[in-house]
Amino acid sequence: MAKKGKKGKKGDKGAKNEFQSLKDEEARKRLLEEAKQKAKDRIALEERNFHLNNLKIQNRWREIMKAAKSEELRRQVEILRQVHNRHLDRKNSGIENLDHDLVEAEEQFSTALQAHLINIDTLIDLQNARLANLKSQFEADLSMLDAEFSSERRALLKLQSQHAKEKSDILGIMARAEHEFQESEADARHEYSSMKDDVKNKNLEEKHALRIQLEGTVEDLWRQFQSALNQYNSQTEERKRQFEELKQKDQKNAKEIEQQMKKLVKLQENIAHLKTKLSNNSKEYEERNKSLREEKETIQTQFQALKKRMNTFREQERQRLTDLTILSNNVLKVLREKVEVAEDIIKLAEMNRKLETEIERVIPFYNESNSMEIEQAVQVQLDHELPQEFDAMQQFNKRINKVMLDRLALEKQRVQLQEENDHLRSILKQYLDGISLSENVLAQLNPLIVVNGRTNAPIRHGGPLNVTFVEAAHAKIMA
Repeated sequence: MAKKGKKGKKGDKGAKNEFQSLKDEEARKRLLEEAKQKAKDRIALEERNFHLNNLKIQNRWREIMKAAKSEELRRQVEILRQVHNRHLDRKNSGIENLDHDLVEAEEQFSTALQAHLINIDTLIDLQNARLANLKSQFEADLSMLDAEFSSERRALLKLQSQHAKEKSDILGIMARAEHEFQESEADARHEYSSMKDDVKNKNLEEKHALRIQLEGTVEDLWRQFQSALNQYNSQTEERKRQFEELKQKDQKNAKEIEQQMKKLVKLQENIAHLKTKLSNNSKEYEERNKSLREEKETIQTQFQALKKRMNTFREQERQRLTDLTILSNNVLKVLREKVEVAEDIIKLAEMNRKLETEIERVIPFYNESNSMEIEQAVQVQLDHELPQEFDAMQQFNKRINKVMLDRLALEKQRVQLQEENDHLRSILKQYLDGISLSENVLAQLNPLIVVNGRTNAPIRHGGPLNVTFVEAAHAKIMA
């Protein structure tokens, strides 16, 4: 029993130890969790403090940069204000000078107006004299051309009538020559045909008679041949005698045939002679006809040449008259254009007089110190003397040159003011970009913009402040 009690005590002690160890383990784990939670809380607190301090630093840095930028912009605006004041003073002085010039120009207006009117009257008198000279010259040329045209026309009409008379005479001669040639040709043809018919009839008659005679002779010979043939055997001598008679008759007939042939040859020769005579006559008449035809062609050629010459002369005179008319119309047109230009010049002068300053009205023309040298240089370049109109237009050219110089000066001043305006616009844009936010401002480099502790512009710590530079054009204006 004692042993069993000891064993029970040992079991309770082991259970208590095990429970105590478990309890210690849970306490340790709880302490570790609490330490972890405190560490997390401290880390979160540190992060909040870091974020807050970072925001404070950024806000402080932004205020410093804004102050630096504002100071820089103030200095630039002060410089621009001084430059603008200088420009304003210069403009005021220029306005005062122009006012003074205007007063002086109003005092000299009457003198300038009188000189201008004198120049206009001189130009009008010169133009009227030129118009009268041109008109008188045109009328003289027109009367001379009219007289020449009338005399040449009368001469051409007289020559044309004489030519028509000569043409009618030549045509009559040609008609008579042609009629005579036709009559002689008809007589020759009639004579040739009659002779041809006579010779042909005579040859036919002789041929017919010879044929009848030869036929009778042949019949007689045939009958004698038959009787000779019948009596051949009985009487040989008679046959010889008859043969001789027949032979003699044959020779006689041969001679007669030869004579007839000679007559035929003679007739053929006569026919050939008549043909030759006819051909000679035809050649002679053909030569005469050819010469008459050539003479006709020569006369016709002369007639055509004379007609062509007359048409050419008429065309030339018509062309001269047309050219003269066109030239006169062109002269009148040019004179009208010159009158219109003079009227436009007078109108422009009246309009410009309203815009003239007082100095221009009082002293409209400046004096050139080297006017003689300029005229000599112009004459050397043109290689001849200047016309009289050049002296009349000299004062006008001076006015034009002065206006062109004033225009160039105003253009140059406008360019300078445009550049100054562009520079002021750029400075104003920089200032507005520094105090406002937009997509364009965010896209460009700007040290005032800080996002998540970062800026898109490089930051210089401890360096000198930005120095404002004035452009060369403004420095020149300030000087």
